Amino acid sequence: MAHGLHHIHIKSQDPRSSAQWWIDMFGATLLPEIELGSMLFTPVEFDGVRINITTPAPGENDSIDEPPRTPYYGLEHLGILTEDLDADLARFREQGLKIYERRPGPGGLEIAFVETPDGVTLELLQEPR
Repeated sequence: MAHGLHHIHIKSQDPRSSAQWWIDMFGATLLPEIELGSMLFTPVEFDGVRINITTPAPGENDSIDEPPRTPYYGLEHLGILTEDLDADLARFREQGLKIYERRPGPGGLEIAFVETPDGVTLELLQEPR
């Protein structure tokens, strides 16, 4: 294989809390934590994909922006299949996270766009039953 997806990178003020959120919400697996100077890497693996959750790099604290509003050009969201969209949306609501939109998708999918605690947008997709 000439190429393969290695990881997704999320910057967080609290990587440990963010990693735990991915574990609790989606059953991600915690990987060994790494400290590089003042930077903390708390990676998880979700469905075979590594998600590196880190604090800002040295000098980035003052230059980090809030997440952009959707839609926007560039990596806009991550798509995650679910077997129970209603239950997942209830869990997002319980946490006070935004549900941007819920609507029918192509091919009979039911989809919803939601926010994570770190401002990453997820598209939850439920296949037709």
